[in-house]
Amino acid sequence: MRIENSEILLWVEEKPAELPQHYLSVLSLREQEEMQKIPNKNRQLEYAMPRFMLRELLYNSYSEIIYDSNGKPTMANQSISISHSKNYVAVVVGKNKTVAVDVEEYREQVMNVAHKFVLAEEKTDFNSLEDLILLWSAKETLFKLTNATPDFKKFRVKKTDKHLCGEVLNEGVAKSIKMSYFRGEKYCLVWTASPI
Repeated sequence: MRIENSEILLWVEEKPAELPQHYLSVLSLREQEEMQKIPNKNRQLEYAMPRFMLRELLYNSYSEIIYDSNGKPTMANQSISISHSKNYVAVVVGKNKTVAVDVEEYREQVMNVAHKFVLAEEKTDFNSLEDLILLWSAKETLFKLTNATPDFKKFRVKKTDKHLCGEVLNEGVAKSIKMSYFRGEKYCLVWTASPI
């Protein structure tokens, strides 16, 4: 799935079983060397795939991904975000916006940890398995955008007909952050774009 609008370029793709040669062909020599240091084949795919996707989206505007002090992927002159799940990779690029994205597959295990991230006031909007995965993905997106806190109970999310609205609860004044989402058959995706 690809989305392009005035704020973002977004691409979600299912991971192939093997690392395609054309993914490798677009990597710089330094990126190829970095990837070869990764012993796990799935992690190599997770390294190469978003770089291939970002090159396809950005063409000549692509520059190598670097990581900030929090481990967040960044790119010179571009706001980017990357997300992996077991079977999917998502990338988003902001057009003069700061962006964040998260892709999550539906999995039963989330029911066992819901008490760690669901606030009492969120239980009416988010109660099915699919809703809980959407809520988790929204809070992951808020964390990626703000780096505010890894405690997901410090984020509050409300669902409207077409969007999600998130807030960081541990700051003096809670700023409302609008998030978009997509629910597929096997996964959900949440992304946001905020003014730089």
